[in-house]
Order: sequence, then C-alpha cells, then structure tokens
Amino acid sequence: MFLAVLWAKTEDESVTGLSGRLEDNPDIAEAFGFTLGNIPIGDTFARAWRNRFEELQDTIERAAKDIDKIATERGSPIGGHTGLNREETDGSSKRTEQRLLRKKTKEVLDQMADVVFPALDIPRPENAIYDEEDLLELLTVMGINGEAANNGAVINGDRLAEQKDIHPTEDPFYEDGMRGETLLNAIHELAIEEITDMVNEAAGRALTRIKPYADFPEPVFLAIDITYVAYYGDREGMKWVSGTPDHKQYDWCHKFATATLVGDGVHMVAGMLPVGNAERTDNDAYPGEGEQSFVHGDVVRELLDIVSDYVTPRCVYADRAFATADVVSAFEENNLRYLMPAPRNDRTKRWLRRNVDMKRGILAAKQDWSFRGAVKGDVSNSRVTTNLVGLPGDPDERQYGYGEEPDEDEEIVDEEDQTAVPFYTNLHVDDETALDRRQTKRQVEKYNRRGGIETAFKKIKEFASWTTSKEFEVRNFHFGFAVLLYNAWLMIDFLVQAGLDVEFRSKPRITAQRFIAYVRRRLSRLI
Repeated sequence: MFLAVLWAKTEDESVTGLSGRLEDNPDIAEAFGFTLGNIPIGDTFARAWRNRFEELQDTIERAAKDIDKIATERGSPIGGHTGLNREETDGSSKRTEQRLLRKKTKEVLDQMADVVFPALDIPRPENAIYDEEDLLELLTVMGINGEAANNGAVINGDRLAEQKDIHPTEDPFYEDGMRGETLLNAIHELAIEEITDMVNEAAGRALTRIKPYADFPEPVFLAIDITYVAYYGDREGMKWVSGTPDHKQYDWCHKFATATLVGDGVHMVAGMLPVGNAERTDNDAYPGEGEQSFVHGDVVRELLDIVSDYVTPRCVYADRAFATADVVSAFEENNLRYLMPAPRNDRTKRWLRRNVDMKRGILAAKQDWSFRGAVKGDVSNSRVTTNLVGLPGDPDERQYGYGEEPDEDEEIVDEEDQTAVPFYTNLHVDDETALDRRQTKRQVEKYNRRGGIETAFKKIKEFASWTTSKEFEVRNFHFGFAVLLYNAWLMIDFLVQAGLDVEFRSKPRITAQRFIAYVRRRLSRLI
C-alpha cells in the first residue's frame, strides 16, 4: 500500500485511481506485493491515504518531489508534463490560428483529466452503484450551467441519456443520472477543513502544471482579498453568515478569502479560505479586542501557509481593510514585501495635507511611520512601523488600484477626505530628490497589478452552482469548485497558447463562454 501510494504521488496521479492502474500494470502490482486477484478498490487506497498514512503524508509527498526532481535532472521526467510541442504557423490568417487553437484546446482538455479532479476525494458508500467520477461530472454540469443540485442532476441525466446507449431496464441509474441529493449527501460527509484542503490541493496542482508556461515571475506577486457571496435566507443558527458594508446591495453574506497570483492582467487563485465564524477564530490570541468573526492578520498567515507549498511570494498586494498592525506583523514574520492603501484616519489626513503637493502633483514619503493596534500574541496596542506614501490623486478615479466600484470590503471615501491616496509599504520609498520620487511612484503604481480582481471574482461566481442549502459545507464546496473551474479555464488558455507559435497575450484567447462550450461537448473525456 505504501509503495503504491508513493507511486501515485510521484507520478502526480490520483490515489483513488491506483486500482485501475495496478490492474493495467501487473508487473508493478506484483513488485509492490499485490496479486492480480487481490488488488484493493480505489476507495480503500483513499482511506489508507487519509487514515493509515496520515502521519506519513508529508514524508511521502516530499519523497515524491525528490524522486521527480532527480528523474528530471537525469533526463527521465516522471509524469506532470503537458507533452505539448510548439507547432509552426504560417501566420497568414486568423483562420489558421483558430484551427490550431481548436486543435490544441481539445488536446489539452484531454490531458487535463489528471490535474485538478484527482485531488477531490469525495466520499461514497462501499457498494455505491455510481463512480466518484460521476459526482465530479455532476458538479461540473452544475457549475457550467449555474444550476442547483437537483436541476443540475436533471440536465446531467439528459446528457447521459443522449451519450449512453443503455436501456433503462438494464441500468436505470445511468439512464437518468444520479439524484441531486446523492451529491449533497456526499458533501455533507466532508468537514469544512477537508473541503478547503481538497480545493487548495487541486489549485496547487493546476499551478504546478502551468508554471513553466505562465507569465508569472518567480517569486510571484500575490494579491490577498476577501470576497462576499450574498445570502438571503434564514440566519438562525448560521454561524458563517456575516453582515456587509453599507454600500452593498445585500445585508448578509458568506465571506471567502483568496490568495491570487497576479500576472499581466491575469489573476489565478492559488488558495482559498472561508472566513466569518467567530468559533473558528483565535480570539484569545488578541487580548482586549472582543469577539471577532475573523482577523485579517490570521487570514494572511493562513493563506501564506497554503500557497507556500507551490509558490514563493515576492510582494503581496492587499486592500485597505488589511491595513492593520496585525497584518503588517504577519508580513514581517514571513519576510515579505507588501503594498496596500492606508486608512484615512485623522493623523494620516493631517500628514497628507501637510506633505503632498496636490497642485503640482508631487508625492510625499515618510519612512518608519509608526502606528498601534492588536497583534497576535501581543498586547492590544502593539507598535509597528511601516513606510507611508502619499500620492496626489482622487481615489474615485481609475488609478492606483482604485475604481468607481470599491473592493468588497472597502468603504466609500467621503469627498472631503479625498486629499491624496495613502499607502503602507515596506518597499524602499523616498521623496528627497526628483529621481527618488519617480522611483517611489513606480513602486507604488505596481499596486495596479491587482486591478481586475473584482472581475476575477465575478467570473468565479459565474462558475458557481446555485444552492438554497443552509449547510455551509455545501456553500463552501460550491465556491471552491467554482474557483477550480475558473482556474481550469485560465489553465487551458495558458497551455493552449504555450502550444501555439503565436504571440502570448494576457487577455485569454479562449473566452469563458467558449471554455464552457468546450467542456459541455467533451465533458465525459475531461472528467
């Protein structure tokens, strides 16, 4: 069992798929100690990974990475590769490019089968008449159609009826497809932490696959944000439901924090985390603060821990809601550069009015700007230092990362407070000479890299299945799966472009609508 699981992890394959792979490779099965008539089923391998090998998981995964690294260095790479080769194009017509685009998209869709979905280990009964892949297939149908479980099951049943030439008296399940309750029951068996871990592992697998092709620098630029998903139902007993800022068009929501890789106009989610439940918040570590539904500093710490397995952040961009002493402390603990808009309190506004030359458009910088606040494990008024930069400009204009619409957790700035745009950062900034000011402005304007995060969130929500369930496990899974579909869209686009001898562009060549259409047509081969 140990050797089989190590084999799966080394080749970046699904643990649940080991049964079939061992049957197809009898020599390997025998070398591992199995006999052909005694190979465990996929669920047995999955349970062994979750339970028997729980304490060995880190050791196995590290060993798998080492084996893969050594094999690659010796010219014998193991798994994890797209197999795409660049093809020459005559560049003479858009028709040629589109023909190659369609061809490469089909190739990559087929090759992506082992990237994202094997990380999703969904429980099912021992003697279930459906496969785990059927659950994933139903989830995908729900996501690309924006449907709830029961309606999604009906649509999936229609698709199966057309696809499978099976008489209902022979196999009524496959004629109609599974019921929506089957999926909901499976999700109910998962803990919130299990769901979050599965989604993040799948996101990490996608990142690992596209890193050689994507326009992301290494170390990477990372944006940390919190997005809201509106909730309109009964709130009794709903521990994960939170209130919203005044500018939102709904009063209650579920909140999800994300860490997103920031490239040239492209944002790919590297990690997600549900937030908003006071019982899951370490309030005891923040003396004198009272009970909070979540703490921004802890959100930063958890997200950085999630993404550190796959990427090395160079600089983190966050919105003004994260500009707290605890967040600054969290960045410093991790030796990370950061850049985020500063709060407009009275002290900051006085400094901006005195030092930023609005008429001539000259910025100001203050090194070692100190402020106080609660820091985890310290007192409630801990002192931290940062650099403060004031840029001339109106935050309601589309510059410096601000737009007409505030971020999810941004409050609208009163007109009389729009004196300048303040930022906290530990990047090198100075205002002594004209050259210093130009360099400082270039540093701070890099915050524009995170522009478009709200558009990314909008796309993710378009991929999310609709649900009326009050169970947060279901809502957490739907949001996480929407993240994976969004990432899959970007991943397919990256890899298709990498396989074409055409100029790489940040705007996807494959639109979300086109991706959905491809998935609909080739769903059985994608899963």
